[in-house]
Amino acid sequence: MNSNAIRSGFLDYFASRDHLILPSAPLIPERDPTTLLISAGMQPLKPYFQGVSEPPAPRLASSQKSFRTGDIDEVGKTDRHQTFFEMLGNFAPTGDYFKEGAIPFAWELVTEVFRLPKERLRVTIHPTDDEADEFWKTLTDIRPQWVYRNPENWWAAGATGPCGPDSEIWYDRGPGSGCGKDDCQPDHCERFLEFWNLVFMQFDQQADGSRPALPRPGIDTGMGLERMSSILQGVDSTFDTDLFTPITAFVRANSERSIQQSERLIADHVRGASFLIGDGVVPGTEGRGYVLRRLIRRSAHHARRIGLRTGIQEVVGAVVEVMGEPYPELIERQTYIEGIVAGEAERFARSLEQGMEVFEQVVATNPGRIPGEDAFRLHDTFGFPVELTRELAEERGLELDQPGFEAAMAGQRLISRKNTGQRWPDLKALPRSEFVGYEETAAESAIVAIFKAGQAVEVAAEGEQVEVFLQRTPFYAESGGQVGDTGVMTAAGGRFRVEDTHQPAEGVIAHAGTVEVGSIRTGEVVRAEIDQARRNLIAGHHSATHLVHKALRTVLGEGAVQRGSYVGPTHTTFDFAFNRALEADELRRVSRMVNEQVRNALPLEVSHKPLSEARGSGAMALFGEKYGDIVRVVCFGGWTCELCGGTHVRNTAAIGHVLITRESSVGAGLRRIEMVAGLAAELAVEERADRLQARLEAVTNDLGAQLKAAQKKVEKLQEDLRQAQMGGGRTAVSIREGRVPWVAEEVAADGADDLRGWADRYLDALGGRGVAIVTAGSQYVIKVSRDLLPDVDANRLKEPLGPGGGSPQLVQGRLHARPEEAFAALAELLR
Repeated sequence: MNSNAIRSGFLDYFASRDHLILPSAPLIPERDPTTLLISAGMQPLKPYFQGVSEPPAPRLASSQKSFRTGDIDEVGKTDRHQTFFEMLGNFAPTGDYFKEGAIPFAWELVTEVFRLPKERLRVTIHPTDDEADEFWKTLTDIRPQWVYRNPENWWAAGATGPCGPDSEIWYDRGPGSGCGKDDCQPDHCERFLEFWNLVFMQFDQQADGSRPALPRPGIDTGMGLERMSSILQGVDSTFDTDLFTPITAFVRANSERSIQQSERLIADHVRGASFLIGDGVVPGTEGRGYVLRRLIRRSAHHARRIGLRTGIQEVVGAVVEVMGEPYPELIERQTYIEGIVAGEAERFARSLEQGMEVFEQVVATNPGRIPGEDAFRLHDTFGFPVELTRELAEERGLELDQPGFEAAMAGQRLISRKNTGQRWPDLKALPRSEFVGYEETAAESAIVAIFKAGQAVEVAAEGEQVEVFLQRTPFYAESGGQVGDTGVMTAAGGRFRVEDTHQPAEGVIAHAGTVEVGSIRTGEVVRAEIDQARRNLIAGHHSATHLVHKALRTVLGEGAVQRGSYVGPTHTTFDFAFNRALEADELRRVSRMVNEQVRNALPLEVSHKPLSEARGSGAMALFGEKYGDIVRVVCFGGWTCELCGGTHVRNTAAIGHVLITRESSVGAGLRRIEMVAGLAAELAVEERADRLQARLEAVTNDLGAQLKAAQKKVEKLQEDLRQAQMGGGRTAVSIREGRVPWVAEEVAADGADDLRGWADRYLDALGGRGVAIVTAGSQYVIKVSRDLLPDVDANRLKEPLGPGGGSPQLVQGRLHARPEEAFAALAELLR
């Protein structure tokens, strides 16, 4: 059974058991600062298990993209470790069923759908979980002696919080795969492979050690697709499944030598990098960006080891061939992903070339151990990840002084950490609000809660800064790049200025601001009114981003997809995937296309559809956004449609002129367009016109000054010519005695061209035969009449004057002596 059939078989089974099938969430967690990346199937569902928000259905199932950074260093060394993997899971976050449902579901799926031999299956439970023991033995036909109690079967969210026993299902790979003992049991050796974990969230761990029962126990299960594929495909290694073999085969076929560890590492890392990039991660020096950079750079290093003849970006195509069917976004973004991988690999190649010489010097002077400070220097100066230094050291049988590296790193960095403790005592206790702001700009509503510094208060007095929660509100909370609304709330005894609106939890709208007059009180009714003029400016900018998104994909290709945005009242920024700067003509075409649609006055069309139907209709879903089962689709005249919860103009004509002010890079493979629309665009055009006018006036004034200077120069030349003509057409000279006639004079010249003109005039005054030497300020010119060459060489006469250069007939240079002293020395040379 291939991996696609396993995935669909799992989901189809649970769909037939009344489970809502959820699409995989992006790898970037939404509103969860506790983790870099999604690493488990239940992670995107935490708000449902925590009771912060209601799930779309009581029973859920998914195949969730997952990534575990802790396994990066182990990839290629073992048969089972991967960075990116898929976690198949079924969930009952509100207690719709518990152990009595999860256990028979699991047994039926693995034995009747996947048809695993029952004699090869084993189960482990926690020693205290008599209930699970009973259900395994009464609700399934597993042999009772094959249910083992293992103290490791306990799951906890952390030091406190939800926890409970779990039950694991294991596959017996046979005596030859492990220790060889007949009485071997799961979790003892490699003979048994754990492939499905059923977590029973049953208790609430307290700081004092007590564990009261949760009011709603939940089910969270996780089956690794890669491990299940290895079992059903009869192979020992997950790298020998159809999820990897086409990728490793491509690497092997295009390499000069075959090293299994390198082939597997490249396959895993490029696979993981492709999904990270596809979900919006770009290479960087911190966080997710650093994880991605490590994957690409380690892949590039191992590509050098095996002599990969193609760039590692070519491996992306093999990944897409394998994973494109279940994840079609990889096909859409393939070109972009390849560009990011190629760019980072190229940067690494430059760093590697520079750093390897230093590494070799370190090795030569430090046999046996790489000092930590040298590893840090390679990292800090040459961009060598410490993991690469460790790998290079291990290849040569050397150790790395890891503590020394960490000490050097700590000494270099000045880390400023803010205490970002939980702002709210209990997110579940925060009241939900009904948002009515799509149609209403003002609404009557009761205050249901007031918080000051994270604590609930009954009354807020004049001058106090608080956060107010309403039953219903027209205020849009910051989301999807659009800033929150501002405005006022007016009560019988006071007025509250709303300075920002945000969303601390799903469905919760917090109005932050200051009590301007009197006081406000929990329970009283207020009139909540947004700043409509500001909202209109924001809506115009938000609608403009939709038009720009469509225009960019039309001009640059479908890979130019949105990566993020800021939408405010005075300007907007739009980040999109692209690996080079836009040419002037491309930017012009985007601008013209957007403004053409503004002039076309496209009407706003809003609908609500199931997510699958909306995607099927071609509506764009944006990176990093999490959507519910029913989504809001925003279209403008059928020209562009996107899934969006923001506020918009009712007709594109209301946007006004859209002016793109800048296009720039904000990271590898990531570009940013900055633009203004409507009134902001008009003000920007006026400001540009004012600056242009001021610049033009400055240039005009400068031209006038230059013209006056040129006129004075012309007048001087005309006077010089008049004087020369009065002297019989020749410049008056004092001919000096010597073996040849020569003249040396200090003149007033304006630059080198003018000085050469004086030399010509003096040579002409000599009757065209002789040597003319003229100086002006710090410059000099020597000119020899052609008939005296080569007996007299201008280059041999320059020494008394100073350094210079030219031909035997003409030399010019810098005067380093006083003119009269230089002329006296020349008299000796020309005697």
